[in-house]
Amino acid sequence: MTTSSIGKKRVLPAWMKLCRSESSAEEKNESLSKKPREERIQAAAVNFEKILSDSLQELLFLGSLVYSHHRSDCSLLCEEMDASLRGRAGSFIGFDMEWPVTYRPGRQEKTAVLQLCPATDKCYVFHLSCIGDVPPGLQRLLSSPDITKVGVGIQSDLWKLERDYGMSVAHIIKSSVVDLSEFANRVLGTAETWSLDGLVKHMFGKKINKNPALRKSDWSVFPLSDSQKSYAATDAYVSYLIYEKLNQMNQKNDEKVKRK
Repeated sequence: MTTSSIGKKRVLPAWMKLCRSESSAEEKNESLSKKPREERIQAAAVNFEKILSDSLQELLFLGSLVYSHHRSDCSLLCEEMDASLRGRAGSFIGFDMEWPVTYRPGRQEKTAVLQLCPATDKCYVFHLSCIGDVPPGLQRLLSSPDITKVGVGIQSDLWKLERDYGMSVAHIIKSSVVDLSEFANRVLGTAETWSLDGLVKHMFGKKINKNPALRKSDWSVFPLSDSQKSYAATDAYVSYLIYEKLNQMNQKNDEKVKRK
């Protein structure tokens, strides 16, 4: 290296400057187009889901709906339900809960409604926020090892019930609950995080009402509206239907394995 070349700024040939300029422009355009493209894909997915949902028939509970908001009524109804189910082999009930939505970080409102479906033509909606606790009859029904409780995320719901009302649930979770998301993956051979609505679409080709205005309504206010009662009952009802169908599929799978 000569002394005269030290400290001199490197000058690029014109063709190299042009190549670098075009390369930078392409990178910039790619960066600018990437975000809109991702947004377009997401928007298309949302639009497709909306079109699919709009085309599906709604699955709705149309049977006898019993709404209970008194402690004594709740216990009596649960004792009757328990007595009618306890003698049957493989008895199960669809289970779900509702509570008001809060937008305060790290806080959940108290469970307001607990709904049970012991048959395709009957559902019970218990307004716990009016009753004030989990009455003994309801505790005995939920604790029965002879009656399987089924629902999506049912373990989390039961732990919440314990936090909200002090009811011990560890033995229930251990002995007599089935999480429908986990059961569906086992029977269907999938690895999904299923929602209730997702299972209804997949297994029945129908949808359930998940209108945010209704789902996030104040479930603690008495009396519940007819729309709230129907929404709550339908969730427990479809839990019943999903378990019933998955159980039938599981039994057929077991029979095929035995025949091999």
